[in-house]
Amino acid sequence: MTVLHVHDLGSPTGAPLLAVHGITGHGLRFRRSAAEGWPDRRTLAVDLRGHGRSTSDGPWSIAQHVTDLLDTMDAFGLASADVLGHSYGGAIALALVARAPERVARLVLLDPALHTSAENGTANAMAAIAFGGFASPAEAMDARLMGNESIRDAVQEDLDEHLVQGGDGRWRYRFHPPAIITGWGELCSPVPRLAATPSTLVVAANGAPFVTPEIEADLRAQLGDRLSVVRLDCGHMVYWEDFAGTAAAVKAFLATHP
Repeated sequence: MTVLHVHDLGSPTGAPLLAVHGITGHGLRFRRSAAEGWPDRRTLAVDLRGHGRSTSDGPWSIAQHVTDLLDTMDAFGLASADVLGHSYGGAIALALVARAPERVARLVLLDPALHTSAENGTANAMAAIAFGGFASPAEAMDARLMGNESIRDAVQEDLDEHLVQGGDGRWRYRFHPPAIITGWGELCSPVPRLAATPSTLVVAANGAPFVTPEIEADLRAQLGDRLSVVRLDCGHMVYWEDFAGTAAAVKAFLATHP
Protein backbone atom coordinates (compact mmCIF):
# COMPACT_ATOMS: atom_id res chain seq x y z
CA MET A 1 0.00 0.00 0.00
CA THR A 2 1.36 3.42 -0.97
CA VAL A 3 -0.05 6.62 0.48
CA LEU A 4 0.96 9.59 -1.63
CA HIS A 5 2.18 12.88 -0.24
CA VAL A 6 -0.90 15.10 0.03
CA HIS A 7 -1.12 18.89 0.19
CA ASP A 8 -4.19 19.49 2.39
CA LEU A 9 -5.56 22.79 1.10
CA GLY A 10 -8.64 24.95 1.50
CA SER A 11 -11.25 24.48 4.21
CA PRO A 12 -10.42 21.64 6.62
CA THR A 13 -14.13 21.08 7.20
CA GLY A 14 -15.24 21.30 3.56
CA ALA A 15 -16.35 18.46 1.33
CA PRO A 16 -13.24 16.73 -0.06
CA LEU A 17 -12.02 17.29 -3.59
CA LEU A 18 -9.19 15.00 -4.72
CA ALA A 19 -6.90 16.91 -7.11
CA VAL A 20 -4.44 15.20 -9.48
CA HIS A 21 -1.72 17.21 -11.24
CA GLY A 22 -0.22 16.67 -14.69
CA ILE A 23 3.03 15.08 -15.80
CA THR A 24 6.17 16.76 -14.34
CA GLY A 25 3.94 18.66 -11.87
CA HIS A 26 3.05 18.48 -8.17
CA GLY A 27 0.00 18.91 -5.97
CA LEU A 28 0.84 22.37 -4.65
CA ARG A 29 0.05 23.77 -8.09
CA PHE A 30 -3.56 23.75 -6.87
CA ARG A 31 -2.86 26.06 -3.91
CA ARG A 32 -4.42 29.17 -5.42
CA SER A 33 -7.36 27.24 -6.85
CA ALA A 34 -8.07 25.78 -3.41
CA ALA A 35 -7.62 29.11 -1.62
CA GLU A 36 -9.45 31.40 -4.03
CA GLY A 37 -11.27 29.29 -6.60
CA TRP A 38 -13.27 26.93 -4.36
CA PRO A 39 -12.28 27.88 -0.78
CA ASP A 40 -15.25 26.11 0.77
CA ARG A 41 -13.86 22.73 -0.34
CA ARG A 42 -11.11 20.68 1.29
CA THR A 43 -8.74 20.10 -1.62
CA LEU A 44 -6.54 17.04 -1.17
CA ALA A 45 -3.89 17.60 -3.84
CA VAL A 46 -1.59 14.61 -4.28
CA ASP A 47 1.97 14.39 -5.54
CA LEU A 48 1.86 11.47 -7.96
CA ARG A 49 4.37 8.63 -7.68
CA GLY A 50 7.67 9.84 -9.11
CA HIS A 51 6.67 13.48 -8.58
CA GLY A 52 7.11 16.04 -5.84
CA ARG A 53 7.49 14.57 -2.36
CA SER A 54 5.94 11.13 -3.00
CA THR A 55 7.90 7.93 -3.51
CA SER A 56 9.99 7.67 -6.67
CA ASP A 57 9.81 3.87 -6.79
CA GLY A 58 8.25 2.20 -9.82
CA PRO A 59 6.12 1.09 -11.45
CA TRP A 60 4.99 4.40 -12.94
CA SER A 61 2.04 3.25 -15.07
CA ILE A 62 -1.42 4.81 -15.09
CA ALA A 63 -2.66 1.59 -13.48
CA GLN A 64 -0.24 2.09 -10.57
CA HIS A 65 -1.20 5.75 -10.23
CA VAL A 66 -4.85 4.65 -9.90
CA THR A 67 -3.89 2.13 -7.23
CA ASP A 68 -1.99 4.88 -5.37
CA LEU A 69 -5.03 7.16 -5.50
CA LEU A 70 -7.25 4.42 -4.09
CA ASP A 71 -4.75 3.69 -1.31
CA THR A 72 -4.55 7.38 -0.48
CA MET A 73 -8.33 7.75 -0.45
CA ASP A 74 -8.52 4.78 1.93
CA ALA A 75 -5.93 6.39 4.21
CA PHE A 76 -8.04 9.56 4.36
CA GLY A 77 -11.26 7.62 4.93
CA LEU A 78 -12.82 8.65 1.61
CA ALA A 79 -15.34 6.10 0.39
CA SER A 80 -15.94 8.44 -2.55
CA ALA A 81 -15.07 12.01 -3.51
CA ASP A 82 -15.27 14.51 -6.30
CA VAL A 83 -12.09 14.16 -8.37
CA LEU A 84 -10.31 16.84 -10.41
CA GLY A 85 -7.44 16.10 -12.77
CA HIS A 86 -5.31 18.28 -15.03
CA SER A 87 -3.62 16.96 -18.20
CA TYR A 88 -2.04 13.57 -17.32
CA GLY A 89 -3.99 13.80 -14.07
CA GLY A 90 -7.15 13.86 -16.18
CA ALA A 91 -6.15 10.62 -17.87
CA ILE A 92 -5.45 9.07 -14.47
CA ALA A 93 -8.75 10.34 -13.04
CA LEU A 94 -10.67 8.86 -15.97
CA ALA A 95 -8.87 5.53 -15.44
CA LEU A 96 -9.92 5.73 -11.77
CA VAL A 97 -13.56 6.01 -12.88
CA ALA A 98 -13.09 3.02 -15.18
CA ARG A 99 -11.68 0.82 -12.41
CA ALA A 100 -13.59 2.00 -9.36
CA PRO A 101 -16.61 4.08 -10.41
CA GLU A 102 -18.12 3.92 -6.94
CA ARG A 103 -15.21 5.99 -5.60
CA VAL A 104 -15.81 9.00 -7.90
CA ALA A 105 -18.84 11.19 -7.17
CA ARG A 106 -18.23 13.83 -9.87
CA LEU A 107 -15.34 14.34 -12.26
CA VAL A 108 -13.59 17.53 -13.40
CA LEU A 109 -11.06 17.25 -16.23
CA LEU A 110 -8.89 20.33 -16.83
CA ASP A 111 -7.62 20.12 -20.41
CA PRO A 112 -7.12 16.35 -20.11
CA ALA A 113 -4.38 14.71 -22.16
CA LEU A 114 -6.16 11.66 -23.55
CA HIS A 115 -4.91 9.30 -26.25
CA THR A 116 -2.18 11.62 -27.48
CA SER A 117 -0.25 10.68 -30.59
CA ALA A 118 2.69 8.28 -30.54
CA GLU A 119 4.78 11.01 -32.14
CA ASN A 120 3.98 13.35 -29.25
CA GLY A 121 4.84 10.69 -26.69
CA THR A 122 8.15 9.84 -28.34
CA ALA A 123 9.20 13.46 -28.81
CA ASN A 124 8.50 14.37 -25.19
CA ALA A 125 10.11 11.23 -23.80
CA MET A 126 13.26 11.87 -25.84
CA ALA A 127 13.32 15.47 -24.66
CA ALA A 128 13.09 14.27 -21.06
CA ILE A 129 16.03 11.91 -21.64
CA ALA A 130 18.13 14.70 -23.16
CA PHE A 131 17.26 17.39 -20.58
CA GLY A 132 20.39 18.47 -18.70
CA GLY A 133 18.82 20.90 -16.28
CA PHE A 134 18.83 24.69 -16.08
CA ALA A 135 21.86 26.86 -15.38
CA SER A 136 19.83 29.04 -12.99
CA PRO A 137 16.31 29.59 -11.65
CA ALA A 138 16.08 32.59 -14.00
CA GLU A 139 16.63 30.30 -16.97
CA ALA A 140 13.91 27.99 -15.65
CA MET A 141 11.56 30.96 -15.31
CA ASP A 142 12.15 32.07 -18.89
CA ALA A 143 11.61 28.54 -20.20
CA ARG A 144 8.31 28.18 -18.32
CA LEU A 145 6.96 31.62 -19.18
CA MET A 146 7.51 31.31 -22.93
CA GLY A 147 6.84 35.04 -23.13
CA ASN A 148 3.56 34.94 -21.17
CA GLU A 149 4.17 37.47 -18.40
CA SER A 150 0.62 37.07 -17.06
CA ILE A 151 1.56 33.79 -15.38
CA ARG A 152 4.81 34.98 -13.75
CA ASP A 153 3.45 34.83 -10.19
CA ALA A 154 2.13 31.30 -10.70
CA VAL A 155 5.41 30.16 -12.23
CA GLN A 156 7.43 31.74 -9.40
CA GLU A 157 5.36 29.87 -6.83
CA ASP A 158 5.80 26.69 -8.85
CA LEU A 159 9.58 27.09 -9.01
CA ASP A 160 9.81 27.87 -5.28
CA GLU A 161 8.30 24.45 -4.52
CA HIS A 162 9.46 22.38 -7.44
CA LEU A 163 12.94 23.49 -8.55
CA VAL A 164 15.96 22.00 -6.78
CA GLN A 165 19.71 22.25 -7.37
CA GLY A 166 21.61 19.03 -8.02
CA GLY A 167 25.12 18.07 -7.08
CA ASP A 168 26.32 19.21 -10.50
CA GLY A 169 25.05 22.73 -9.83
CA ARG A 170 22.24 22.44 -12.38
CA TRP A 171 18.60 23.11 -11.51
CA ARG A 172 15.89 20.51 -12.17
CA TYR A 173 12.29 19.95 -11.22
CA ARG A 174 11.47 17.70 -8.27
CA PHE A 175 10.51 14.59 -10.20
CA HIS A 176 12.01 11.19 -11.07
CA PRO A 177 12.99 11.10 -14.77
CA PRO A 178 11.98 7.43 -15.34
CA ALA A 179 8.47 8.28 -14.15
CA ILE A 180 8.27 11.11 -16.67
CA ILE A 181 9.55 9.02 -19.58
CA THR A 182 7.05 6.27 -18.71
CA GLY A 183 4.28 8.83 -18.38
CA TRP A 184 4.77 10.22 -21.88
CA GLY A 185 4.27 6.71 -23.24
CA GLU A 186 1.22 6.12 -21.05
CA LEU A 187 -0.40 9.27 -22.43
CA CYS A 188 -0.69 7.49 -25.78
CA SER A 189 -3.10 4.95 -24.23
CA PRO A 190 -6.67 4.84 -25.58
CA VAL A 191 -9.43 6.68 -23.74
CA PRO A 192 -10.69 4.30 -21.01
CA ARG A 193 -14.02 2.55 -21.45
CA LEU A 194 -16.38 3.57 -18.65
CA ALA A 195 -18.83 1.22 -16.99
CA ALA A 196 -20.40 4.11 -15.07
CA THR A 197 -21.02 7.71 -16.04
CA PRO A 198 -20.48 10.32 -13.34
CA SER A 199 -21.37 13.91 -14.03
CA THR A 200 -18.26 15.25 -15.74
CA LEU A 201 -16.94 18.70 -16.59
CA VAL A 202 -14.23 19.17 -19.21
CA VAL A 203 -12.49 22.56 -19.24
CA ALA A 204 -10.74 22.60 -22.60
CA ALA A 205 -8.01 25.01 -23.72
CA ASN A 206 -8.52 26.31 -27.24
CA GLY A 207 -4.81 27.07 -27.39
CA ALA A 208 -3.72 23.47 -26.72
CA PRO A 209 -3.97 20.34 -28.90
CA PHE A 210 -5.44 17.92 -26.38
CA VAL A 211 -9.26 18.07 -26.33
CA THR A 212 -9.77 17.46 -30.03
CA PRO A 213 -13.20 17.02 -31.65
CA GLU A 214 -12.49 13.28 -31.71
CA ILE A 215 -11.72 13.15 -27.98
CA GLU A 216 -14.78 15.23 -27.15
CA ALA A 217 -16.95 12.96 -29.32
CA ASP A 218 -15.58 9.87 -27.55
CA LEU A 219 -16.38 11.32 -24.14
CA ARG A 220 -19.80 12.45 -25.33
CA ALA A 221 -20.58 8.95 -26.62
CA GLN A 222 -19.72 7.47 -23.25
CA LEU A 223 -21.12 10.13 -20.90
CA GLY A 224 -24.06 11.54 -22.86
CA ASP A 225 -25.84 14.41 -21.15
CA ARG A 226 -23.71 13.93 -18.05
CA LEU A 227 -20.86 15.66 -19.89
CA SER A 228 -20.43 19.44 -19.78
CA VAL A 229 -17.70 21.14 -21.82
CA VAL A 230 -16.38 24.67 -21.28
CA ARG A 231 -13.81 26.01 -23.73
CA LEU A 232 -11.41 28.77 -22.73
CA ASP A 233 -9.21 30.89 -25.00
CA CYS A 234 -5.94 30.08 -23.29
CA GLY A 235 -3.16 27.52 -23.22
CA HIS A 236 -2.86 24.14 -21.54
CA MET A 237 -2.25 25.45 -18.01
CA VAL A 238 -5.85 26.60 -17.76
CA TYR A 239 -5.77 27.26 -14.02
CA TRP A 240 -2.75 29.55 -14.49
CA GLU A 241 -3.61 31.17 -17.81
CA ASP A 242 -7.33 31.75 -17.18
CA PHE A 243 -7.68 31.35 -13.45
CA ALA A 244 -10.99 33.21 -13.25
CA GLY A 245 -12.58 31.28 -16.11
CA THR A 246 -11.43 27.93 -14.77
CA ALA A 247 -12.51 28.64 -11.21
CA ALA A 248 -15.92 29.89 -12.34
CA ALA A 249 -16.52 26.81 -14.51
CA VAL A 250 -15.56 24.40 -11.73
CA LYS A 251 -17.60 26.21 -9.07
CA ALA A 252 -20.69 26.39 -11.28
CA PHE A 253 -20.43 22.72 -12.19
CA LEU A 254 -20.03 21.53 -8.60
CA ALA A 255 -22.92 23.75 -7.49
CA THR A 256 -25.41 22.61 -10.12
CA HIS A 257 -24.62 18.99 -11.02
CA PRO A 258 -25.70 16.42 -8.44
